[in-house]
Amino acid sequence: MKRYIVTFMVMTYMLLAGEITWLHTYKEGVKASRKQHKPMLIFIYKPGCGACEFMEEDVFTDKMIYSYVNKAFIPVKLNINNNDAPKNLQAVATPTFHFVNDRGEKIEETLVGGKTGTAFLNLFKDAVKNYKKSL
Repeated sequence: MKRYIVTFMVMTYMLLAGEITWLHTYKEGVKASRKQHKPMLIFIYKPGCGACEFMEEDVFTDKMIYSYVNKAFIPVKLNINNNDAPKNLQAVATPTFHFVNDRGEKIEETLVGGKTGTAFLNLFKDAVKNYKKSL
């Protein structure tokens, strides 16, 4: 029985290791950002949004992307219709991406719309540099 539990845990980890580990409230993101000393990547989406689905299915499943995001950011995914972020971090279109510190201050310009994995990776790296400069 113990062997089955260990096998299940390993398989679960392997499945989860291939994706971004999103938090689902702004408050959780702030708490984790303060504790881990990382900037937040806030992804505001809308169910049925084609560009949001492209980002989730094609860009965020790229190993280069999800590995970097999980290592360098506190990823927070918020539904545009149920968003607990401050007013300055709301969105009128999806997908919207905010790069912020634990005080809700933007460390990189807000991005509205999708991008390819390579373009996103460069943007992520710039945001991390800006975060480190702001400390």
